[in-house]
Amino acid sequence: MKQNIKMAMAICLAAVIVLAAVLVIQYLPSQNEAISLPEGEPPQWQVTVTGNVEQQKTLTLNEISEMPLTTVVTKVNGENVTYTGVTLFDFCNMSGMLWDAGQIEVIASDGHSATLNVFQAWNSTTYPYFQDINKITLVFVKDDQWMTEQTGGPVKLIAPYFSKEHQVEHVSTINIGLWTVSITGAVKNPITISSKNMTLFQQVTVEAEFVPGDGSRTSDWTGLSVMDILEAANMSYRAEKIVVFAIDDYSRNYTLQEIEEAQMLVGYQENGEPLSQNKGGPFRMFLPVDKYKWAQFWVKFVTEIRVY
Repeated sequence: MKQNIKMAMAICLAAVIVLAAVLVIQYLPSQNEAISLPEGEPPQWQVTVTGNVEQQKTLTLNEISEMPLTTVVTKVNGENVTYTGVTLFDFCNMSGMLWDAGQIEVIASDGHSATLNVFQAWNSTTYPYFQDINKITLVFVKDDQWMTEQTGGPVKLIAPYFSKEHQVEHVSTINIGLWTVSITGAVKNPITISSKNMTLFQQVTVEAEFVPGDGSRTSDWTGLSVMDILEAANMSYRAEKIVVFAIDDYSRNYTLQEIEEAQMLVGYQENGEPLSQNKGGPFRMFLPVDKYKWAQFWVKFVTEIRVY
């Protein structure tokens, strides 16, 4: 009898959960539906995207306002102000940003500029709980009014938690640079690796299992041999280890023996596709042997390999 009651209660609870989920899906508006733009045409303004993109292009504010919209709340003179715009990451992505993008220079019409990077732009949109206050955003509406040059627009960069100099007004150009990995420390020939010189090294593809923490997957991993890179950098014969640094300040040590044992690669492709930021790209360490298949060894967002 008690077992039947428990089973009935479990079925009712499951039904309630399913019904709640259906109602949320049915009635929760999409971000674009929930955000409206002011009446009338936006101001005449355009933003040019250059650098590491498929091709340089110039977008009008009218075209930009048709991208997926978002809001960001920040304090101005001690009061909360709500801005509407597009996240910097979405803007760059939809403008043809290439897989190996690195720095993002945001330039005003008067020449003032601020430099961020793709990781910062992406990371600021990753955690929904904080997204109304930390999203790095190109805004063009302030408190339901189109922004003008007099109010810091027509396009302004809002970069919460960054310095005042990063809040660029009158944005007219976005210049996207390359992501690089520097080989430094006890080497006679420091090297900076990017997509522009990767062909100087042999490309290696290895099938292996990877366990990132949410299950495991077996893929073809493509990258450059770390030992080949260290030899090209003329590593000191006294060297004992490397430290791999990520752009988010994470780092990990590896002995030279571990590098060889793990067949370590500076990786950039999974199954022939470039690594997205969601997968730790554009460059992360691949250690394609069973002993090192765990995520803590596969350092993400790699920017430097320092030899000691």
